[in-house]
This record gives sequence, structure tokens and C-alpha cells, in this order.
Amino acid sequence: MTSELFIASRIPEFAEKDEAWFRRNRRTIEKGRHLNTFWEHNSLVITNAWHRGLRTLTERLIELGYEINSWPERRGEFAIRGGALIVSPIGTDGIWHIDFFGNQIDDIRKLPPSARGESLERKIKDRSLLEYLRSGDFVVHEHHGIGLWRGITTEGGKKYFHIEYRGPRGGDADTLMVPVTEASRISPYIGFRAPKVSRLGTPIWKKTLRQTKDDAIAFAKKLLAVHAMRNTASRAPYTPSPEIEEKLEASFPYEETQAQKRALARIWQDLSSKMPMDRIIIGDVGFGKTELALRASVRVAANSKQVAILAPTTILAAQHYETWKKRLSGLPIKVARLSRLEDAGTIKKALAGIRDGSVDIAIGTHRILSKDIAFKNLGLLIVDEEQRFGVGAKEKLKELKAEVDVLTLSATPLPRTLSLSLARVRAMTALDEGPVGKIAPETLMLPYQAELMAKALELELQRKGQVYVVESRIHRIPKTLELIRKLVPKSKVGYLHGRMREKELVETMESFRKGDIEILVSTTIIENGIDLHTVNTLIVTDAVMYGLADLHQLRGRIGRGTLQSYAYFFYNPAHLTPKAERRLDVLQDTQFLGAGSVIAEKDLEMRGAGNILGREQSGIAARVGLNLYSQFLAEAVEQLRTNDSHS
Repeated sequence: MTSELFIASRIPEFAEKDEAWFRRNRRTIEKGRHLNTFWEHNSLVITNAWHRGLRTLTERLIELGYEINSWPERRGEFAIRGGALIVSPIGTDGIWHIDFFGNQIDDIRKLPPSARGESLERKIKDRSLLEYLRSGDFVVHEHHGIGLWRGITTEGGKKYFHIEYRGPRGGDADTLMVPVTEASRISPYIGFRAPKVSRLGTPIWKKTLRQTKDDAIAFAKKLLAVHAMRNTASRAPYTPSPEIEEKLEASFPYEETQAQKRALARIWQDLSSKMPMDRIIIGDVGFGKTELALRASVRVAANSKQVAILAPTTILAAQHYETWKKRLSGLPIKVARLSRLEDAGTIKKALAGIRDGSVDIAIGTHRILSKDIAFKNLGLLIVDEEQRFGVGAKEKLKELKAEVDVLTLSATPLPRTLSLSLARVRAMTALDEGPVGKIAPETLMLPYQAELMAKALELELQRKGQVYVVESRIHRIPKTLELIRKLVPKSKVGYLHGRMREKELVETMESFRKGDIEILVSTTIIENGIDLHTVNTLIVTDAVMYGLADLHQLRGRIGRGTLQSYAYFFYNPAHLTPKAERRLDVLQDTQFLGAGSVIAEKDLEMRGAGNILGREQSGIAARVGLNLYSQFLAEAVEQLRTNDSHS
């Protein structure tokens, strides 16, 4: 039986009427919804047949005059919790929970009075990429080829994936019903152009698979030959320094996650080998990547080798410097910072220390790649968010990487990094477990209204917290500052952007860190590595201006502690292109800890994979999609390595 929920608008005429009145007049109202625009505009009936997603339902509630709150205290209010909508409707008694699976409503139920204090986490589901598909998306079935996704249907009490294929010339499309138990045979098509939909029952797909596998083997041989050149390099293994490392571990204020322990074991294994390390650590913001980098740097420094730590922004470099300096206090390891914050005398002293080896760990921006930097004995290069560096910096990185160990940290990996990691050519470790007590930010997609923004600001300031407000352009910041001062006149507001002097940037962040600023209006300069536990609300005033990975990075700036955090992504419905709509829907669907890997693949799928494999390989991968091609490439690499070990 289909669940149903009646919702009336929040107008005075309805607000004063009780549920019994609506129940008595239900038949008249239902008839009126079809005959009278008043009822059509001022009421809504929600059923399991709703397939327009949470964002569209939120828009409709706002049109009906409903107000957002952290919890619906009164009739006519709603909240969003973990991909579900909680509403106290006018016209129906009680508080109702509407749960979504993708764009489809999965469950509608009335909550017990005690529900506010209970955990209303989204039900645990198989979070494969299939959950984020929309009708009409291209998908690949490994045995039948490329088709169009048409959702999940139920027949005879069993659920099936519905995929549409090209029919005979001039005929209707063919349908393939795949049992949900065979989900592993299906993957989203990630490609370089719109693919040709396959025909069922022809030998063409099998021939395509055979050719693609042969090409993958040939490419795997080339890849392994390139990486084998690096593997010929050798260095003395790094040995543990128990006294120093035990002191460092004791100063870690949190409990290590199992994922951190596994990643650390891999790093120790790499460093104890004679072959230089080249490992990428992928994990969402706050999952402990920095701690792994810190411990690796100490082991290398304790073995009398130097460490270079490269950060994409001055602010992040400053934060890393403060972290390393604090944690290494009392240890015989010297840390220096190279950025535009230092005066000429400090820079000169640091450069001399790097040259003579008295500086063990150098932390900085691309300044570390300058020609005047000459490490005496560089052993480890740590790169934080490599995708944020420009082409010139990356070329210099390649030169540095030739002989040294490399540890790369990333919240959303580059497409190339992702594909090579899938192919098992480059070592990758995923931190897929959040720290104890960490709560995923609640993500709210809302049509822009000053009143909604005011509510978001007030809710955070009431609990003595701080807020990031992100503007897409520097010239918009003054107008936003003026608006905020009108909306919350007693608040302490500051601003930040990339054209400010370096010293002013860091001083502003320090004021924010101390609490002298409550609301910080900023560009995306804050998206990399700003670690503040007191900032638990993010407001992006125009979310359609950003890419999916950028929005996920921004969302990661909040929720660093154990308080529930809130990410508000505002948009103008009139400017919502289909692509922007998809980005917002994916963010809405991925509000769980460890979503970075899903975000990376969806970002790749929506932007197109581009020339990440070279022109020839891009054309080959387009035949079957990057996911399936990466699988073939991984299998080819594994087979070639197995053959080499046996020969």
C-alpha cells in the first residue's frame, strides 16, 4: 500500500485550523486540487511515487511558506537530516520523516513524540555509484554493453535494474531487467563523449570487449615500463626511532581509527623498503591524513634525511607549520617555513639551514620549488592536494620526485590519480573511516532567500558557533557584508580573499580562530585545510558557480568536532542548469562520512574524463567507459606482474 502525506500551506487561514477540519474536508480538497488553482498552489500530497528528489520537495515546501529549523518545533516547519526531510505539516498531525533513495521517496512515516532525541541517520544502504544515477544516464553492463538507466522496478515481488538498449532500426527500444543481486555487473559510463547505445543480442559488444582488453594489456606494459624506471632507484631503509616516535604518538589528542592504523602500517612498510615510496592517501577532510604525514616526516627526519612539505595556499602552509611546531616541541627536529609571510632575514636563515642540513623539515607553498632552494639531503616530499598546483609547479614536482619518497594527500583525487590507482600502478590507501564521534554535516540545498540565510546564521550564533559564508567573486563580498550586518546586526563580521596581503590573510584567520570574528565572508581560499572545530555552519551563496569537488571540499571545512554541522548551498532556481542541478543532487545524496571517493567518480563522470590517458587510450576507453577500462587495465597489470614474478 502506498504511503501518503497531505501538506497544506502555511497561510493564516490554514494555520488556525486543526487536523480534524482537514480530515472532514479531505474529499472536497482533493477535488479542488484538480479544479481550483488555489488548492493546487496551497497544498501538496506526497506519496512513494514522488521521483523529483529532496531538493525539489524542499523548494515546494518553501513555496508553501514553510520555515527551516534545526528541528520542526511548530506546524509549518521542516528540517533536513542525513538525506531525509522531517516536517511538521499543517493539515496532518504529528512530525513526519520522508526518506529518499536517490530521487525516489523510499519511506514516509510518522515519528514518535520522543524522536527528537533519537538518531535519525539515513538507513544504511549499499552506497554504490548506482544510487546516484538518474533516468537517462549511460550505464555499462559488462555482458550486454552501454544502455540507458531507467531506475529500479519491481516485478513479481522482486527488484530489478531497468536498462534500455537500442532496438531494431525504426523499432522500439529493448529492455534488460537485471536482478539487483547482480549489481556488480553494472557501472556508470564514465567517458569522453556521449557513447553509442548498444544493441542486445549482437556479437558487436563481445568483439569490443576483446579489442579493449587487448589494448589494455598493451597499455599496461607501457605503464609498467615507465614506473619500473622509478623502481630501479634505491635508498637505505628508514628505521624506527622508538623514543622520538612514542613521544609523538602520545601527543596525538585523538584515538586512531582502524583506517589510520592500516594506512600507517602501509607507510611503515614503504619506508622500510629499499625502493622509494610513491603513495597517495585519499580521505575526507578530518579523517587523519595530516597525522599520517606528520608521523612519516618524523621517521624520515629521525633518520637524518630532510622532508619538504608542500601546501597549495599560504593559509594551509601556516596551519601545517603551527601543527608541526607544536607537535614536535621538545623533540630534536628543526622545522622551518617558507612562504611570503617571512621577512627576508628569516627566509635567508631558513635557506641556509636547508642547504647545510640543519633544517630537518621545510614547510611552504610553491616557494619550496624555487631555484634558490637546495636541500642537502632530501628524503621525503609530502604534497598536500596536488591538484591545486599549476602546470609549472607540477613540472618541478616531477623533477623533485625522481629520487625521493613521495606521500600525496588528497580529499578528492585528480582523475589521472584516480585512474592510475584503480589500475594498481600507483599505491593508494583510502581512509574510509571517520574519527570517533565525528558527525557528517547536514547538507541543505535551498533556493536563495535572505530570510533563509538569516535563519541559518541565527541558528549557529545562538549556540555560540562560527560561520563561513562563501562568495564566488571578490567584488560581491562588500554587498554580502552589508546584507549580513542587516540580517544579524550584533554579529562580528570579517572577510577574506586572495588579493589581500599575506600578512593580513593570516592575521584575519587568527582573529577568526580566536573568536574575534563570528562570521567570515570569504572566497574559496578557505577550501584547503583550515581546521577549526568551532566553525559548524557553512553558507555558499551561489552554489551553481562551483564544481562538484569544490563544493565537497568546502563542505569539509565544517564539522571538525563532535557537534552537528550544517552546510547550506543556496542557488537561484532560474540559473539552475541541468549540470548544476546534478551537482547539487549528488551533494544532497552524499552526506555521509567518507563520501570523497564517490564525489571523485561522479565529478569525473559529469565533467568528462578528458585526456587523462593520452589521446589513443582515451579513444579506446570511450568504447566501454572508464570504469570498465580501468578494471581491464588493473587486471592486465596484475597479470603482467604475476607473470614477471614467476619468470
